Amino acid sequence: MEETPNLDLPRSSDAARTIRALLGAAGSPIFAVLDGGQFDDLPGLLGEEDIECRSLFREGGDADHRLAGPWLVPASDVLTQSYVERLDAKAPCAVYWLCPAGEDRLWRHLRTLNEVLIPREESAHQGKATAGAGYERVLFRHWDPNVLAPVLPILTRPQFSRFLGPARRVVFNAPDYGGVKRVGAADDLPPAPPGPLRFEPEQMDRLKAAMLHASRLRIARFLKGHVPPHFSGVNDDFVWGATLASEKSADELGIRTERGRARWATVMVVSDGKAAEMPEVRDYVRGGNPDERVKSLIGHAVDALRSGAAAAS
Repeated sequence: MEETPNLDLPRSSDAARTIRALLGAAGSPIFAVLDGGQFDDLPGLLGEEDIECRSLFREGGDADHRLAGPWLVPASDVLTQSYVERLDAKAPCAVYWLCPAGEDRLWRHLRTLNEVLIPREESAHQGKATAGAGYERVLFRHWDPNVLAPVLPILTRPQFSRFLGPARRVVFNAPDYGGVKRVGAADDLPPAPPGPLRFEPEQMDRLKAAMLHASRLRIARFLKGHVPPHFSGVNDDFVWGATLASEKSADELGIRTERGRARWATVMVVSDGKAAEMPEVRDYVRGGNPDERVKSLIGHAVDALRSGAAAAS
């Protein structure tokens, strides 16, 4: 079994304090890229505080898509940083860029990162990912800290140079990946390759593995928060083990969403692992949308499962 990770979320106050110290020692113009998808109207919120922002999406497109996209905010002053810090404490939404070249150049560069090339599924499976037909353009949510965190470690040095562009450093808090990250340019960083950022099949495999681990971590945290209080002997090792153990039956039942798998892990724990063996439970989950059926199951049948497990023991 995998070693048990720390299931406690990093405290937002600790993360904010660390980021504040890092930015205070930056000695460079600071800009925040904010995730508009975390708010109903991020530009409106910023406008109420007289904070300027610029969309990184093209004008003229879908208004809702643009509203939920990335927004660039000059953040070198303490008041703006404090407001962004409060937004980031509600949900991870800020990536700080330290860029001596200034706002316009950074804005132009960041717009070139909105899309990246990844291997087409059929090419990746056949080991034939080549330039052109072997790749497809996809949206790269570099403004979401929990998306950016697993990407940066897989980049080659030339790719990292392409990612940074005119900037010298990025700082952000990614709770799903251990907390605050600070990544900067080395003095001997090679020139950036031309064209869009492109990921190779082996990099995608590493990225998927990191994202799977983060998904398991979120499921384990959900499970830890939903174990009945009267259960004894429930520690992080138990919760992590139960999370991994529930995956096989979740796959068999067709439970695909992360939320559905988290609920199923809870059902398995409450039923002492017997839910997967109960024909009536399996038939019920498979009788419709499995993820929706598990939602109904955990809402209405956990007590019955607990009673059935106790009677069978």
